[in-house]
Amino acid sequence: MESNLSFWQRYFTKPVDKDQENANSNDRRFALFSLGAIISATAMLLLLLGVVAAALALTLDHRPHSRSRLAPPEGNYTGTPIRAAIFDNFPDPALWYKNGIYYAFATNNAAGILQQPDNVTSYEYGTSNVQLATSSDFVNWTLHPSAQDPLPKTGEWVTQGRTELKPHIPKASVWAPAIIQRATDSKFVMYYSAVKASAHNGSKAALNPAPGRHPAPHCIGAAVSETDDPAGPYRPADVAIACPIDAGGAIDPAAFEDVDGSLWLTYKIDGNNIGHGGSCGNTKSPIVPTPIKLQQMQADGLTPHGNETTIMDRIKDDGPLVEAPALVRSHEGIYFLFFSSGCTRSPTYDVKYATSLNITGPYVRAKRPLLESNDWGLLAPGSVGVHDDGNGGFNMAFHARVTAPQGGIRAMFTTKLEFEGHVVTMAAA
Repeated sequence: MESNLSFWQRYFTKPVDKDQENANSNDRRFALFSLGAIISATAMLLLLLGVVAAALALTLDHRPHSRSRLAPPEGNYTGTPIRAAIFDNFPDPALWYKNGIYYAFATNNAAGILQQPDNVTSYEYGTSNVQLATSSDFVNWTLHPSAQDPLPKTGEWVTQGRTELKPHIPKASVWAPAIIQRATDSKFVMYYSAVKASAHNGSKAALNPAPGRHPAPHCIGAAVSETDDPAGPYRPADVAIACPIDAGGAIDPAAFEDVDGSLWLTYKIDGNNIGHGGSCGNTKSPIVPTPIKLQQMQADGLTPHGNETTIMDRIKDDGPLVEAPALVRSHEGIYFLFFSSGCTRSPTYDVKYATSLNITGPYVRAKRPLLESNDWGLLAPGSVGVHDDGNGGFNMAFHARVTAPQGGIRAMFTTKLEFEGHVVTMAAA
Protein backbone atom coordinates (compact mmCIF):
# COMPACT_ATOMS: atom_id res chain seq x y z
CA MET A 1 0.00 0.00 0.00
CA GLU A 2 1.11 3.56 -0.69
CA SER A 3 0.55 4.45 2.96
CA ASN A 4 3.72 2.52 3.78
CA LEU A 5 5.83 4.91 1.73
CA SER A 6 7.98 7.55 3.42
CA PHE A 7 7.34 11.27 2.83
CA TRP A 8 10.27 11.43 0.42
CA GLN A 9 9.12 8.38 -1.54
CA ARG A 10 5.54 9.57 -1.72
CA TYR A 11 6.15 13.12 -3.00
CA PHE A 12 9.58 13.08 -4.65
CA THR A 13 9.87 9.64 -6.30
CA LYS A 14 8.04 7.46 -8.74
CA PRO A 15 8.19 3.64 -9.17
CA VAL A 16 10.53 2.32 -11.76
CA ASP A 17 8.00 -0.44 -12.45
CA LYS A 18 4.88 1.18 -13.82
CA ASP A 19 2.76 -1.70 -12.48
CA GLN A 20 0.71 0.01 -9.76
CA GLU A 21 0.56 -3.22 -7.75
CA ASN A 22 4.26 -2.63 -7.08
CA ALA A 23 3.80 1.03 -6.08
CA ASN A 24 4.91 0.18 -2.57
CA SER A 25 8.16 -1.29 -3.83
CA ASN A 26 11.54 0.08 -2.80
CA ASP A 27 12.45 0.20 -6.48
CA ARG A 28 11.70 3.94 -6.81
CA ARG A 29 13.71 6.81 -8.23
CA PHE A 30 13.65 10.63 -7.76
CA ALA A 31 11.34 12.25 -10.35
CA LEU A 32 11.96 15.78 -11.61
CA PHE A 33 8.27 16.29 -12.29
CA SER A 34 6.99 14.79 -9.06
CA LEU A 35 4.60 16.91 -6.97
CA GLY A 36 7.18 17.59 -4.28
CA ALA A 37 9.89 18.58 -6.77
CA ILE A 38 7.55 20.98 -8.58
CA ILE A 39 6.41 22.66 -5.33
CA SER A 40 9.98 22.97 -4.02
CA ALA A 41 11.29 24.44 -7.28
CA THR A 42 8.46 26.97 -7.36
CA ALA A 43 9.12 28.05 -3.77
CA MET A 44 12.86 28.47 -4.42
CA LEU A 45 12.17 30.53 -7.52
CA LEU A 46 9.81 32.85 -5.64
CA LEU A 47 12.37 33.23 -2.85
CA LEU A 48 15.12 34.07 -5.35
CA LEU A 49 12.92 36.66 -7.06
CA GLY A 50 12.18 38.24 -3.69
CA VAL A 51 15.88 38.49 -2.83
CA VAL A 52 16.68 40.05 -6.22
CA ALA A 53 13.84 42.56 -5.88
CA ALA A 54 14.95 43.58 -2.38
CA ALA A 55 18.56 44.02 -3.50
CA LEU A 56 17.47 46.14 -6.46
CA ALA A 57 15.30 48.35 -4.27
CA LEU A 58 18.12 48.83 -1.79
CA THR A 59 20.52 49.75 -4.58
CA LEU A 60 18.12 52.34 -6.01
CA ASP A 61 17.42 53.88 -2.61
CA HIS A 62 21.14 54.33 -1.94
CA ARG A 63 22.34 55.32 -5.37
CA PRO A 64 24.74 58.29 -5.28
CA HIS A 65 23.31 61.64 -6.32
CA SER A 66 25.75 62.18 -9.15
CA ARG A 67 23.24 63.06 -11.83
CA SER A 68 20.46 65.56 -12.27
CA ARG A 69 16.92 64.67 -11.29
CA LEU A 70 14.17 66.24 -13.33
CA ALA A 71 10.68 67.07 -12.17
CA PRO A 72 7.97 64.44 -12.75
CA PRO A 73 5.81 64.52 -15.89
CA GLU A 74 3.10 66.58 -14.19
CA GLY A 75 5.72 69.32 -13.74
CA ASN A 76 5.78 70.24 -17.44
CA TYR A 77 6.35 73.99 -17.65
CA THR A 78 6.63 74.32 -21.41
CA GLY A 79 5.33 77.69 -22.51
CA THR A 80 5.89 79.26 -19.06
CA PRO A 81 8.82 81.23 -17.65
CA ILE A 82 9.43 78.40 -15.16
CA ARG A 83 11.78 75.47 -15.63
CA ALA A 84 12.03 72.42 -13.38
CA ALA A 85 15.71 72.04 -12.47
CA ILE A 86 16.42 69.60 -9.62
CA PHE A 87 13.84 67.09 -8.43
CA ASP A 88 15.36 66.47 -5.04
CA ASN A 89 15.18 68.16 -1.64
CA PHE A 90 17.25 71.21 -2.61
CA PRO A 91 15.89 74.09 -0.49
CA ASP A 92 16.96 77.74 -0.39
CA PRO A 93 19.09 77.73 -3.54
CA ALA A 94 21.77 80.39 -4.04
CA LEU A 95 23.35 81.01 -7.45
CA TRP A 96 26.76 81.89 -8.84
CA TYR A 97 28.22 82.03 -12.36
CA LYS A 98 31.85 81.75 -13.39
CA ASN A 99 33.64 80.75 -16.60
CA GLY A 100 30.65 79.14 -18.25
CA ILE A 101 29.51 77.18 -15.21
CA TYR A 102 26.41 77.90 -13.11
CA TYR A 103 26.62 76.90 -9.45
CA ALA A 104 23.72 76.32 -7.07
CA PHE A 105 24.19 75.86 -3.33
CA ALA A 106 21.44 74.60 -1.02
CA THR A 107 20.42 73.71 2.50
CA ASN A 108 21.17 70.29 4.02
CA ASN A 109 18.89 67.79 2.26
CA ALA A 110 17.26 66.59 5.50
CA ALA A 111 15.65 69.95 6.21
CA GLY A 112 11.97 70.75 6.03
CA ILE A 113 10.54 67.55 4.52
CA LEU A 114 6.81 67.10 5.09
CA GLN A 115 4.92 63.81 5.50
CA GLN A 116 8.03 61.68 5.63
CA PRO A 117 7.31 57.95 5.16
CA ASP A 118 8.22 55.45 7.84
CA ASN A 119 11.24 54.25 5.86
CA VAL A 120 13.18 57.48 6.41
CA THR A 121 16.42 55.56 6.86
CA SER A 122 16.35 54.36 3.25
CA TYR A 123 17.38 57.80 1.97
CA GLU A 124 20.81 59.34 2.46
CA TYR A 125 19.89 62.29 4.65
CA GLY A 126 22.34 64.89 5.83
CA THR A 127 25.52 63.39 4.39
CA SER A 128 26.78 66.87 3.42
CA ASN A 129 26.59 70.21 5.18
CA VAL A 130 25.91 72.07 1.94
CA GLN A 131 24.49 70.71 -1.30
CA LEU A 132 26.10 71.64 -4.61
CA ALA A 133 24.74 71.42 -8.15
CA THR A 134 26.27 72.68 -11.39
CA SER A 135 25.15 73.31 -14.94
CA SER A 136 26.77 74.45 -18.18
CA ASP A 137 23.52 75.71 -19.72
CA PHE A 138 21.24 76.59 -16.76
CA VAL A 139 18.92 73.83 -18.00
CA ASN A 140 20.50 70.47 -17.18
CA TRP A 141 21.84 70.23 -13.64
CA THR A 142 24.18 67.77 -11.96
CA LEU A 143 23.64 67.23 -8.25
CA HIS A 144 27.07 66.49 -6.80
CA PRO A 145 27.63 63.64 -4.30
CA SER A 146 28.30 64.35 -0.65
CA ALA A 147 32.00 63.60 -1.16
CA GLN A 148 32.13 66.96 -2.96
CA ASP A 149 30.53 68.89 -0.09
CA PRO A 150 31.74 72.52 -0.52
CA LEU A 151 31.74 72.91 3.27
CA PRO A 152 33.10 69.60 4.59
CA LYS A 153 33.50 71.05 8.09
CA THR A 154 31.58 73.77 9.87
CA GLY A 155 32.91 76.15 12.48
CA GLU A 156 33.61 74.93 16.00
CA TRP A 157 30.69 77.03 17.21
CA VAL A 158 28.25 74.72 15.36
CA THR A 159 26.40 71.67 16.69
CA GLN A 160 27.81 68.75 14.69
CA GLY A 161 25.20 66.29 13.48
CA ARG A 162 21.68 65.63 14.70
CA THR A 163 20.70 62.41 16.41
CA GLU A 164 17.79 63.26 18.71
CA LEU A 165 15.21 63.48 15.90
CA LYS A 166 14.44 61.48 12.78
CA PRO A 167 15.93 61.41 10.29
CA HIS A 168 19.32 61.22 11.98
CA ILE A 169 21.92 63.19 10.05
CA PRO A 170 25.70 62.91 10.39
CA LYS A 171 26.40 66.52 9.36
CA ALA A 172 25.29 69.85 10.82
CA SER A 173 21.86 71.41 10.34
CA VAL A 174 23.13 73.95 7.80
CA TRP A 175 20.60 76.23 6.14
CA ALA A 176 20.65 78.65 3.21
CA PRO A 177 24.30 78.93 2.14
CA ALA A 178 25.34 81.77 -0.16
CA ILE A 179 28.68 82.97 -1.54
CA ILE A 180 30.44 86.16 -2.63
CA GLN A 181 33.87 86.71 -4.18
CA ARG A 182 36.16 89.15 -2.47
CA ALA A 183 38.46 91.46 -4.42
CA THR A 184 41.41 91.19 -2.04
CA ASP A 185 42.48 87.69 -3.14
CA SER A 186 39.69 86.44 -5.48
CA LYS A 187 38.71 83.83 -2.92
CA PHE A 188 35.08 83.19 -2.06
CA VAL A 189 33.32 83.65 1.24
CA MET A 190 30.44 81.31 2.01
CA TYR A 191 27.83 82.44 4.52
CA TYR A 192 25.61 79.86 6.20
CA SER A 193 23.39 79.43 9.24
CA ALA A 194 23.60 76.52 11.68
CA VAL A 195 22.65 75.55 15.21
CA LYS A 196 25.06 76.87 17.81
CA ALA A 197 26.84 74.19 19.84
CA SER A 198 24.91 73.42 23.03
CA ALA A 199 27.91 74.20 25.22
CA HIS A 200 27.63 77.82 24.07
CA ASN A 201 23.84 77.89 23.77
CA GLY A 202 22.58 78.38 27.31
CA SER A 203 20.31 81.34 26.62
CA LYS A 204 16.74 81.49 27.87
CA ALA A 205 15.42 81.17 24.30
CA ALA A 206 17.45 78.04 23.69
CA LEU A 207 16.65 76.30 26.97
CA ASN A 208 12.95 77.18 27.22
CA PRO A 209 11.30 76.75 23.83
CA ALA A 210 8.12 78.72 23.29
CA PRO A 211 4.91 77.10 21.95
CA GLY A 212 5.01 76.45 18.21
CA ARG A 213 8.78 76.62 18.19
CA HIS A 214 10.88 75.84 15.14
CA PRO A 215 14.05 73.75 15.42
CA ALA A 216 16.84 74.99 17.65
CA PRO A 217 17.85 78.61 16.93
CA HIS A 218 20.50 79.17 14.28
CA CYS A 219 23.36 81.64 14.02
CA ILE A 220 25.21 82.90 10.94
CA GLY A 221 28.83 82.08 10.21
CA ALA A 222 31.24 82.15 7.29
CA ALA A 223 33.93 80.12 5.57
CA VAL A 224 36.60 81.01 3.00
CA SER A 225 37.45 78.98 -0.10
CA GLU A 226 40.93 77.50 -0.35
CA THR A 227 41.20 78.68 -3.98
CA ASP A 228 39.23 80.85 -6.39
CA ASP A 229 36.93 77.94 -7.22
CA PRO A 230 33.29 78.66 -6.23
CA ALA A 231 32.84 74.94 -5.49
CA GLY A 232 35.34 75.15 -2.65
CA PRO A 233 36.26 73.49 -0.45
CA TYR A 234 35.67 76.18 2.17
CA ARG A 235 37.41 76.45 5.53
CA PRO A 236 35.16 77.76 8.33
CA ALA A 237 35.84 80.80 10.49
CA ASP A 238 36.06 80.11 14.22
CA VAL A 239 33.28 82.43 15.38
CA ALA A 240 29.79 83.33 14.24
CA ILE A 241 29.01 86.67 12.57
CA ALA A 242 25.48 87.14 13.92
CA CYS A 243 23.99 85.15 16.78
CA PRO A 244 20.92 86.82 18.35
CA ILE A 245 19.72 83.68 20.12
CA ASP A 246 17.34 85.47 22.48
CA ALA A 247 15.61 87.08 19.49
CA GLY A 248 15.07 83.65 17.89
CA GLY A 249 18.37 83.32 16.04
CA ALA A 250 19.52 84.44 12.60
CA ILE A 251 19.05 82.62 9.28
CA ASP A 252 19.02 83.08 5.50
CA PRO A 253 22.26 85.00 4.88
CA ALA A 254 22.79 86.41 1.38
CA ALA A 255 25.73 88.46 0.16
CA PHE A 256 25.82 91.42 -2.23
CA GLU A 257 28.62 93.49 -3.78
CA ASP A 258 27.67 97.05 -4.67
CA VAL A 259 29.02 99.00 -7.65
CA ASP A 260 31.58 100.72 -5.42
CA GLY A 261 33.00 97.35 -4.37
CA SER A 262 31.52 97.40 -0.87
CA LEU A 263 30.31 94.07 0.53
CA TRP A 264 26.97 93.66 2.25
CA LEU A 265 25.22 90.84 4.06
CA THR A 266 21.45 90.48 4.46
CA TYR A 267 19.80 88.03 6.83
CA LYS A 268 16.64 87.42 8.83
CA ILE A 269 16.13 87.59 12.59
CA ASP A 270 14.18 84.36 13.17
CA GLY A 271 11.64 85.88 15.52
CA ASN A 272 8.91 83.39 14.72
CA ASN A 273 11.22 80.81 16.30
CA ILE A 274 10.15 82.24 19.67
CA GLY A 275 6.59 83.02 18.60
CA HIS A 276 3.45 82.03 20.47
CA GLY A 277 1.98 79.47 18.10
CA GLY A 278 -0.02 79.29 14.90
CA SER A 279 1.34 79.19 11.36
CA CYS A 280 5.13 78.92 11.46
CA GLY A 281 4.85 79.61 15.18
CA ASN A 282 3.92 83.27 14.86
CA THR A 283 0.26 84.04 14.10
CA LYS A 284 -0.98 84.05 17.70
CA SER A 285 -0.62 87.25 19.68
CA PRO A 286 1.68 88.72 20.65
CA ILE A 287 3.30 88.56 17.21
CA VAL A 288 7.11 88.59 17.26
CA PRO A 289 9.04 90.73 14.72
CA THR A 290 11.04 88.94 12.00
CA PRO A 291 13.15 91.81 10.62
CA ILE A 292 15.45 91.55 7.62
CA LYS A 293 18.83 93.05 8.45
CA LEU A 294 21.49 94.68 6.28
CA GLN A 295 25.08 94.57 7.51
CA GLN A 296 28.06 96.06 5.70
CA MET A 297 31.14 93.85 5.80
CA GLN A 298 34.81 94.72 5.64
CA ALA A 299 36.85 93.70 2.60
CA ASP A 300 37.65 90.30 4.15
CA GLY A 301 33.95 89.44 4.06
CA LEU A 302 34.23 88.11 7.62
CA THR A 303 34.20 91.22 9.78
CA PRO A 304 31.13 93.45 10.24
CA HIS A 305 31.66 97.14 9.45
CA GLY A 306 29.49 99.41 11.57
CA ASN A 307 26.06 98.47 12.85
CA GLU A 308 23.37 96.48 11.12
CA THR A 309 20.12 98.14 10.07
CA THR A 310 16.58 96.89 9.51
CA ILE A 311 15.44 97.24 5.90
CA MET A 312 12.21 95.18 6.04
CA ASP A 313 9.86 93.63 8.58
CA ARG A 314 6.62 91.71 8.43
CA ILE A 315 3.24 93.37 8.09
CA LYS A 316 -0.19 91.84 8.55
CA ASP A 317 -0.43 90.68 4.92
CA ASP A 318 2.82 88.71 5.32
CA GLY A 319 1.36 86.34 7.88
CA PRO A 320 3.92 84.99 10.36
CA LEU A 321 7.13 86.28 8.83
CA VAL A 322 9.35 87.70 6.12
CA GLU A 323 12.59 85.88 5.33
CA ALA A 324 15.06 84.73 2.66
CA PRO A 325 16.30 88.17 1.53
CA ALA A 326 18.27 88.59 -1.70
CA LEU A 327 19.60 91.93 -2.99
CA VAL A 328 20.10 92.85 -6.65
CA ARG A 329 20.94 96.17 -8.32
CA SER A 330 19.39 96.62 -11.76
CA HIS A 331 21.25 98.20 -14.67
CA GLU A 332 19.20 101.34 -14.01
CA GLY A 333 20.68 101.60 -10.52
CA ILE A 334 17.59 100.50 -8.59
CA TYR A 335 18.01 98.12 -5.67
CA PHE A 336 15.62 95.16 -5.59
CA LEU A 337 15.12 93.32 -2.32
CA PHE A 338 13.55 89.91 -2.89
CA PHE A 339 12.04 88.12 0.10
CA SER A 340 9.49 85.47 1.03
CA SER A 341 6.48 85.69 3.32
CA GLY A 342 3.87 83.28 4.64
CA CYS A 343 4.94 79.88 5.95
CA THR A 344 7.21 77.54 4.01
CA ARG A 345 5.18 74.57 5.22
CA SER A 346 1.95 75.85 3.68
CA PRO A 347 0.62 77.24 0.37
CA THR A 348 0.89 80.76 1.79
CA TYR A 349 4.62 80.87 1.05
CA ASP A 350 5.50 83.23 -1.80
CA VAL A 351 8.09 85.51 -3.40
CA LYS A 352 7.77 89.28 -2.97
CA TYR A 353 10.05 92.22 -3.68
CA ALA A 354 10.60 95.85 -2.76
CA THR A 355 12.72 98.57 -4.36
CA SER A 356 14.85 101.50 -3.27
CA LEU A 357 17.22 104.05 -4.76
CA ASN A 358 19.62 103.49 -1.85
CA ILE A 359 20.97 100.19 -0.58
CA THR A 360 20.04 101.06 2.99
CA GLY A 361 16.46 101.94 2.01
CA PRO A 362 13.74 102.86 2.52
CA TYR A 363 12.34 99.97 0.46
CA VAL A 364 8.90 100.28 -1.11
CA ARG A 365 6.97 97.05 -1.57
CA ALA A 366 5.68 96.03 -4.98
CA LYS A 367 1.89 95.97 -5.29
CA ARG A 368 1.69 92.21 -5.78
CA PRO A 369 3.86 89.12 -5.20
CA LEU A 370 6.24 88.08 -7.94
CA LEU A 371 5.39 84.40 -7.46
CA GLU A 372 2.85 82.54 -5.33
CA SER A 373 1.07 79.20 -5.07
CA ASN A 374 -0.96 78.14 -8.13
CA ASP A 375 1.18 80.22 -10.48
CA TRP A 376 1.91 77.67 -13.23
CA GLY A 377 0.86 74.92 -10.85
CA LEU A 378 3.56 75.66 -8.26
CA LEU A 379 3.06 75.03 -4.56
CA ALA A 380 4.64 77.31 -1.93
CA PRO A 381 7.38 78.86 -4.11
CA GLY A 382 9.99 80.92 -2.30
CA SER A 383 13.51 81.52 -1.02
CA VAL A 384 15.16 82.85 -4.17
CA GLY A 385 18.75 83.14 -5.29
CA VAL A 386 19.56 85.72 -7.98
CA HIS A 387 22.78 86.19 -9.95
CA ASP A 388 23.98 87.44 -13.31
CA ASP A 389 23.70 85.00 -16.20
CA GLY A 390 27.05 85.78 -17.80
CA ASN A 391 25.36 87.65 -20.67
CA GLY A 392 24.26 90.85 -19.01
CA GLY A 393 21.02 89.42 -17.65
CA PHE A 394 19.85 87.86 -14.41
CA ASN A 395 18.92 84.30 -13.46
CA MET A 396 16.78 83.31 -10.51
CA ALA A 397 16.45 79.98 -8.69
CA PHE A 398 13.83 79.17 -6.06
CA HIS A 399 12.31 76.17 -4.38
CA ALA A 400 8.72 74.89 -4.42
CA ARG A 401 6.99 71.93 -2.82
CA VAL A 402 6.66 68.66 -4.76
CA THR A 403 5.90 65.08 -3.73
CA ALA A 404 8.78 62.59 -3.84
CA PRO A 405 9.55 59.16 -2.33
CA GLN A 406 11.02 60.82 0.77
CA GLY A 407 7.92 63.02 1.32
CA GLY A 408 6.99 66.63 0.58
CA ILE A 409 10.32 68.08 -0.52
CA ARG A 410 11.41 71.48 -1.83
CA ALA A 411 12.70 71.04 -5.38
CA MET A 412 14.64 73.69 -7.32
CA PHE A 413 13.10 75.65 -10.18
CA THR A 414 14.63 78.38 -12.34
CA THR A 415 13.63 81.40 -14.39
CA LYS A 416 15.11 84.59 -15.84
CA LEU A 417 14.42 88.10 -14.56
CA GLU A 418 13.84 91.29 -16.52
CA PHE A 419 13.97 94.67 -14.78
CA GLU A 420 12.24 97.83 -15.96
CA GLY A 421 12.12 100.74 -13.58
CA HIS A 422 10.80 99.52 -10.25
CA VAL A 423 9.17 96.43 -11.78
CA VAL A 424 10.60 92.95 -12.27
CA THR A 425 9.06 90.20 -14.42
CA MET A 426 9.96 86.59 -15.12
CA ALA A 427 10.94 85.38 -18.58
CA ALA A 428 11.62 81.96 -20.09
CA ALA A 429 15.12 80.70 -19.38
